[in-house]
Amino acid sequence: MFAKGSANYYNIFMDRCILHVDQNCYFASVEMIDHPEYRNVPMAVVGDASQRHGIILAKNQLASKAGVKTAEAIWQAERKCPNLVTVLANHDKYIMYSNMLRDMYEEYTDKVEPFGLDECWLDITDSLMGRTSEEIAEEIRWRVKQEFNLTCSIGVSFNKIFAKLGSDYKKPDAVTVIRRDNFKDIVWPLPVDDLLFVGRNTGERLRKVNIKTIGDLANSDRNFICNYMGKNGEGLWLYANGLDESPVKNINYSREIKSIGNSCTTPVDMVNMREVSGTFKELSEQVARRLRKKHLLGSSVQITVRDSKLNIFERQRSLFEPTNSGKVIFDTAMELFAESCEADFALRSIGVRTTKLIPDDSLLQLSIFDEGMQKKAKNSKVNDIVDKINNLYGKGSVRTLGELNSVEYNEERSDENK
Repeated sequence: MFAKGSANYYNIFMDRCILHVDQNCYFASVEMIDHPEYRNVPMAVVGDASQRHGIILAKNQLASKAGVKTAEAIWQAERKCPNLVTVLANHDKYIMYSNMLRDMYEEYTDKVEPFGLDECWLDITDSLMGRTSEEIAEEIRWRVKQEFNLTCSIGVSFNKIFAKLGSDYKKPDAVTVIRRDNFKDIVWPLPVDDLLFVGRNTGERLRKVNIKTIGDLANSDRNFICNYMGKNGEGLWLYANGLDESPVKNINYSREIKSIGNSCTTPVDMVNMREVSGTFKELSEQVARRLRKKHLLGSSVQITVRDSKLNIFERQRSLFEPTNSGKVIFDTAMELFAESCEADFALRSIGVRTTKLIPDDSLLQLSIFDEGMQKKAKNSKVNDIVDKINNLYGKGSVRTLGELNSVEYNEERSDENK
């Protein structure tokens, strides 16, 4: 029998030591740091109803006990819980605390992979220093409470999937260890929906063939699942059997950016071309600024349009020349919209996206005597100056006339409908 904490113990039972740290009721918990009075009342963090984002984003334990659910409409939550206190989301604050928490995690390992603002995987295999992974998890849980006045749940396991299951297994403020020798007892009885990457539709498909638990999936025929579920089937079968070998990314890991886009749900439906044009103009300039910040060019423009009945259509077009120009993106977006829209429309939201991205130094330089090249160089200088001013003094300090008209017009229409 190997002593707990010895090298041989971990080589056999926990060849990797992975933690998944999940902050409990994160948005709501951050708000309760500044407002301790919220701890004694049912409280929820909500989106801005005036911008038609009026849903529950997070709630505290008292609101949960009253039946309030994440992603439901505010009015639905208030019907269940008439004394519900609602707080408008402050994403800058949540990002700030998230960054501070990650700084703390990095004291333990350089393998820290975020999974949203409030969750992270940590690979501490090489950072044990004579301690067990459970001891380190308990220390992190204690530090989160003492240093940030927050609580977290931590899963400890030999792979990322089971570590994530562990952090969900016992809440709030708890550590759950899932080892090779006990995972069948802990994991297999759980509903198949609890497995990461099993969404609602996937769960429904699995139940149709009598796969209700993770154990049912693990013990099903591998070839059948692959054929029945397609390319994702084998991955889910492997996860259920504890065969996840995916690494925890290094803190310096950067995913390849495949597209850059922005979308907007307006306070009231857009019903004429002026409103649509103004919104497309603002979105196109935002996308262009993000392209320039990342030193990228977009080779294709895509628009997404959702009407008042929630019907969606998408259109896209390849560009003659890759660009980071807001004007080019806007002109292309408007062409796509004009070709597809009906005479009478009422639109709830629109989006603009650039795809097929390449580095902005990829193109061959044209002759300096080329008139178009000179114009592009001039526009590039203007864009650089505008970007520097906005970075220095805040987003929107300098706007194009089209953006300004869009903002003013949408504010007017929003006021009219209050």
